[in-house]
Amino acid sequence: MDLRWLDAPAADVAAALAVAGERPRPAWRPTRRQVLLHVNNALVLWFASIGFLTIGIQVDGVQDGRVLPADALAFTVVSLVLVVWLAGTFLLWRWARRPLATRARLSQGRRDLTALANGFRPMPSDGATFSSLVTDNRLGVREYPRFASRDIEFGTVRARSPRARAWQYASIRLAAALPHLVLDARANDGGRGGLPASIDRGQRLRLEGDFDRSFLTYAPAGYGPDALFVLTPDVMAVLVDHAADFDLEIRDDRAVFFRAADAAYTAPEDWRRVDALLRHVAPRLVGQSERYVDERVAGQGAQERVAATGTTAWRPPRPLIGPDGRRLDARTPQTGIGPVVERLAWVGFRAGLYLVPLLFAFAGFMSIVDGR
Repeated sequence: MDLRWLDAPAADVAAALAVAGERPRPAWRPTRRQVLLHVNNALVLWFASIGFLTIGIQVDGVQDGRVLPADALAFTVVSLVLVVWLAGTFLLWRWARRPLATRARLSQGRRDLTALANGFRPMPSDGATFSSLVTDNRLGVREYPRFASRDIEFGTVRARSPRARAWQYASIRLAAALPHLVLDARANDGGRGGLPASIDRGQRLRLEGDFDRSFLTYAPAGYGPDALFVLTPDVMAVLVDHAADFDLEIRDDRAVFFRAADAAYTAPEDWRRVDALLRHVAPRLVGQSERYVDERVAGQGAQERVAATGTTAWRPPRPLIGPDGRRLDARTPQTGIGPVVERLAWVGFRAGLYLVPLLFAFAGFMSIVDGR
């Protein structure tokens, strides 16, 4: 890959962005300034809530609705503090809306120019653009950064959860659908590594040679021979040599490589890992998908086709996979009611930061106003 923009002079990056166009940060990916603004807004409401509610309880509960000079003074002080604080909040809001700091803009610009130089467009997504174990989240995922071309995309994906794990991924479209296969890389099983799902051990496929030392292979029951058709010795060799720290899932007509990492694509290593997958592994998987036919599915009449390699082959017009081979028996952390409860709790917590103090502040204010 062409990585010259990752360490190009800042002036050259700025000039190139002026021509290519600078891409804004997604609205759902807040900057530190925007996070600070949210924290400030919550503190303002909680200050108003505590201040007005304390005075209101004193007036209504202790003094039977009588407003004393001390209460009026306290109300004035709280109000003046709020006015000054709100003025500062307005300035903070204007500051948060300003473009990213020069360093952050430069970092994002280097990343975007690197993608464009290699034929990919920076295209962050607020939802899943492919199906896999790392996107099977009922509550949704976000892909940022994300770079895409016609049949390839890569980037970082994470679920919409405050404790969600980030996954560096590369998704490649195959020539046709293949049975559902998962390869669990042993090299990334330490720390926070491992698969994002629990797969029935009965679907484990034991392969001969040294491949089992690098990957644990899972295939649907009865599809072991088909997995061996895909995982030929040359495919296994390039997987060991160039994708040993990536898990691999083949689902329908997609091959998805992923590893537990929050890759920002500002370092050359992130790009080189993807380059190795695209250059060495992807072509062989695409070639195998060109030749595979699930013979369990009746009526797949063959027609003469020109494969991606330029050779002529007899293939069904739209190859299909039998029902038993379409999906492995796997359970992700998103299965069940747990993630729904977690999401509702998070939404409730965020709403409580604003709604609860707002209601308390209003109740306290009205208690003071209604006093005699």
